[in-house]
Amino acid sequence: MDNGFVTIGYYICHKTDAPSYLGFDTDSFISVSDCLCDHEPQIVYCHSWKPHGDDPQYIGRYFSDREEYIKMSGEIGDLFSQNLFDTDGSFLRKKDAVYFYKKYFAAYDCTLIAVSTMERYSELSSGNFDHQEYESGEAEGEFIGCDIIGWDISGFHSFLCNSLHEEFDEISFNKYGLLDESFEKAEQMAEKIQGMGEPVDWIPVMIHKLY
Repeated sequence: MDNGFVTIGYYICHKTDAPSYLGFDTDSFISVSDCLCDHEPQIVYCHSWKPHGDDPQYIGRYFSDREEYIKMSGEIGDLFSQNLFDTDGSFLRKKDAVYFYKKYFAAYDCTLIAVSTMERYSELSSGNFDHQEYESGEAEGEFIGCDIIGWDISGFHSFLCNSLHEEFDEISFNKYGLLDESFEKAEQMAEKIQGMGEPVDWIPVMIHKLY
């Protein structure tokens, strides 16, 4: 349903520990920012990408054999060439994200999330995508928290990257390291930190878990 929101991307996040400098602990930490969390597949490790492609450790981490890795590389390369997959690991379409999650990453400690925001922020979050092509409406799935993010050249920063959460008193984080606050609260926070930290436009987003 179109309720003023758009879904700006889908990420397969590899869960990790929260960075120690954030001041809270979780072993299920995920983030839209690739500064803080790996998003799969990592296109720079895919076949034909230099200098990191064909990395044996990456191949061994997720793929049963080289043939499967080559197949995945070709499929993700096709999406990238169509501007349906971006450098930071974001998928434009739900169907593509679900396919790659189920086909290649569901057996590992990964979580598939969707990122939504108000349509008025969509031009600030476009990356390589055409914001007019974003899926209309708030993402489906289980709402698991909010974040504040800003696009910078080839990916998103989170407000956590510069510890901007320290600008606020009495805010809560959940087991994923996401804001345990309403979207309206995240929107107010984003307004307060404009001009702080990274040189980006900070926007509030909602995170939904699909798998």
